[in-house]
Amino acid sequence: MSTPTMAPPGGAEHAANTALAEILFSPEGRTDPYSRYHRLREAVPVHRSPLGIWVLSRYDDVFEALRDKRVGKDVYTFLSGRFSGEWEQHAALRKLATSMLWANPPEHTRLRRIINQAFTAKRVMEHQEFIVRKVDELLEPFARAGGGDICNDFCYLLPISVVAGLVGVPQEEAPLLREPIRNFQRTFELGMTALELRVADEGAAFLDDYFGALVRHKRRRPGDDLLSALIAAEDEDPLDDLELAGICHMLIAAGSETATHFLNNGIRLFIEHPDQADLVRADPGLLKGAIEEVLRFDPPVHMLPRTVGEPLEIGGVEIPAGSRMMMLIAAANRDPARYTNPDVFDVTRDEGMSISFGAGIHGCPGWRLARLQAEAVFTALLQRFPHLEIAEPPRPQPRVTLPGLEALRIRMGTAPGEAR
Repeated sequence: MSTPTMAPPGGAEHAANTALAEILFSPEGRTDPYSRYHRLREAVPVHRSPLGIWVLSRYDDVFEALRDKRVGKDVYTFLSGRFSGEWEQHAALRKLATSMLWANPPEHTRLRRIINQAFTAKRVMEHQEFIVRKVDELLEPFARAGGGDICNDFCYLLPISVVAGLVGVPQEEAPLLREPIRNFQRTFELGMTALELRVADEGAAFLDDYFGALVRHKRRRPGDDLLSALIAAEDEDPLDDLELAGICHMLIAAGSETATHFLNNGIRLFIEHPDQADLVRADPGLLKGAIEEVLRFDPPVHMLPRTVGEPLEIGGVEIPAGSRMMMLIAAANRDPARYTNPDVFDVTRDEGMSISFGAGIHGCPGWRLARLQAEAVFTALLQRFPHLEIAEPPRPQPRVTLPGLEALRIRMGTAPGEAR
């Protein structure tokens, strides 16, 4: 065990271990992680956990570490000791290891450069009309029925449709990717079981086959889409088929699953805080700030893994090279040292951007697309349906890194008494 500059008291260490264990392994922690984030931050904000992973929970520490060149992504270091040390035999973990999500410079620089050539603001904005039209189309059955499962029948269908169109996946095939993607993304969870890993392996195999075939098809028949643009990108070191398939997977997965959680969280928060929803209805100019507040208050991704390439000091604690780290994004976004009344959902808040899309070279490339969808969704929902209610208690997924909902059934109406 490495030696911090000043070891925390035994009571504080125990409190931090207890809070982290509840977050990772208890149903109560998954239902209410935020009170546990506060306990962890107050006890030991830079904490070496019993898992051997350094856990950061203060805003300044997380932001600093995400931007520090000594902090990177070494998948071999992070996965060492897990799965009996034989993780490379698993298709899902091999796929994770080759993903751009775990790349470091100079390889990450190369991949990001080529993606940025094709994934431009102009290309994203060209989808704005489609997004608005799709929002109206998907909301129509809810209007007729007076509600429904907004999670699965709207918040999932919109992002997968949008990102499929952007990347070049046929719309009729996009829904087939949901379960394989969700199963593969179990690899992001620290508490993944052997059964979940087997299911993740199956998902990885399906996705490898699907995106490999899509790349070969687009080489023969390019279209007006991101994948075709990536294939045609003029670069001294062009992407091969495996890299192209991996980028497609990353963009589809990140652009659908996390966006689903983002939209779900926003709708739920506006229903739970009707006074804040009314503020946005009365002043649409508050919408951009409200979107940022949704991201801060309940981000779609709660934690990000990192590894330490060179020794560094964070928050007065020395962390040695070769260490594994977990950045608690959701805890940082509720840090009272950074935000006034951090546990209050306030659409008028003006305290700068959160770090929900990450920071530094690994920041999310799809942030524009996510915000564009949020603008269309929240505008349509709040203006068209003044009366919104949660019909059944939301059902959370048993996950920690990507803690979305299994379902969110709501009632909605355009006039008093319709939402019931």
